Amino acid sequence: MTDFLWAPGDGTAKRPWMGAAEDVESDFQTVLTRWMAELTERHPDRLSHLVWDAERVRGLEMAVDEVVTADDSCPEHLRAFYRRSLINRITGLGPLDALLVDESVTEIMVNGQEVFVERQGRMERATAFADADDVADLARRIAHRAGRELNTENPLCDARLSDGSRIHCALPPVSDRPSITIRRAPMQPLTLEDCLGSGAWSREVWEDLTRLVAERRNLIIAGGAASGKTSLLRLLAQTIPADERLVTIEDVRELQIEHDNVVRLETFREFTLKRLVSDALRMRPDRIIVGEVRGGEALDLVEAMASGHPGSLCTVHSGGGGHRTINRLARLALQRGSGLSFDALRDEIMDAVDIIVYLIRDPDGLRRIDTVTAVQSGEFHVLWRWTGAGLTRDVRL
Repeated sequence: MTDFLWAPGDGTAKRPWMGAAEDVESDFQTVLTRWMAELTERHPDRLSHLVWDAERVRGLEMAVDEVVTADDSCPEHLRAFYRRSLINRITGLGPLDALLVDESVTEIMVNGQEVFVERQGRMERATAFADADDVADLARRIAHRAGRELNTENPLCDARLSDGSRIHCALPPVSDRPSITIRRAPMQPLTLEDCLGSGAWSREVWEDLTRLVAERRNLIIAGGAASGKTSLLRLLAQTIPADERLVTIEDVRELQIEHDNVVRLETFREFTLKRLVSDALRMRPDRIIVGEVRGGEALDLVEAMASGHPGSLCTVHSGGGGHRTINRLARLALQRGSGLSFDALRDEIMDAVDIIVYLIRDPDGLRRIDTVTAVQSGEFHVLWRWTGAGLTRDVRL
């Protein structure tokens, strides 16, 4: 029953009665289940948050009051307690509550009972859960808020919540224990000035990149996990002129590009990245922007770049810039099963891609550009290179 009674921050449960009979406890579960179903039907927008601020809690309380007031079957002397228990169930995430309101925490990782967080690029151990069952229950609730199903038949969930946080949940049998990973969305998205101030890149490099985007160069942003690829992609995409039409394609929507003419596509069941890239070509895009290339859709995107959609942008996981990024894209394109050899795919990608921006995350947590490389006539030319003291220009394009 603690699933309904978590108080934010401490995970404790209290009852307004002593030695309650089983039928009273059963009524408690029944009432809260009924109210939750009515809330989901009437106010789904009030239930999808992960981090709750005062304004969101007020909106939730108003929605709960509407449901509670309309239910004459609930005992009057228990109504206030049931109401508070339901709100705690929706807003409380047990040991994670304090972490989710800590703006210094950028990522939360739950491995069974153990909890780890990332602060300023460094891993730290945090307050643990009482047992793995609590983690599994929490994973199901988080998935439900995101409109996804999580159970033994569907043991994996990848979703974005309305506050922008990205979540991934895994349950047995695909994992040995319940796992939750939450990449926190910053309260305020990173701005250009934030990146310039942190030393991620210089203003001269930014002006060069925006010029290349304006010239409709096909640009790949490569790097490892949490190296800042999505943030740079979003900032660059927002420099595209307002009279151009954009189509963004993502597994989980997180770019949130501010632009006058944009269509945002997100994968769903059989609607894979590959299919969405193909369908995007029918939407009259000036530019196609793929949040992250992960598979055979790499070939579809490259073909779009080479056949009338210059200036497209995407990110890809890669262990290096230049030829390592091209090789990575070629390996992904092989999954398409086009019948082309690796070398043929590599040549096609080299012909389509103009610029590769490679980002890394330093041991001290700084996310920065390491190289900016141009691809011309089958050769790589480093435009900007990190030397230890900052980014320096090698050649001009």
